[in-house]
Amino acid sequence: MKTAKTTMIGVGTLLVTAVYSGGPAAQVEDLAADGRTKSLQCVACHGPTGVSPNPMFPHLAGQNASYLEIQLERFKSGERYHPLMTPVAQSLSRADIIALATYYSRIGPLAAATDTGTAP
Repeated sequence: MKTAKTTMIGVGTLLVTAVYSGGPAAQVEDLAADGRTKSLQCVACHGPTGVSPNPMFPHLAGQNASYLEIQLERFKSGERYHPLMTPVAQSLSRADIIALATYYSRIGPLAAATDTGTAP
């Protein structure tokens, strides 16, 4: 069952990515830019660069996009629960999840140490 669910997430990523125009590199850039905009709701817990200032919350910068998508989908479905994260994930569309996962996966894990005010 988990393999089928993971495969469906991958197929969903391909379908949403196909919506963005330009070549594959432009599509990823568009997704990342959209994800950066959507990440404003994540800043309080996960930090402005995806590196959490609080050890209670995980760092998102540099995580694998597929991993982030799967975790957000699990929060959204209720398979995984956190009193703060579950309601946020439930408000996200499939496209929002893909954009956020793309954005955070493109930020280097040392983003907080090298942040100059501009992220990818």
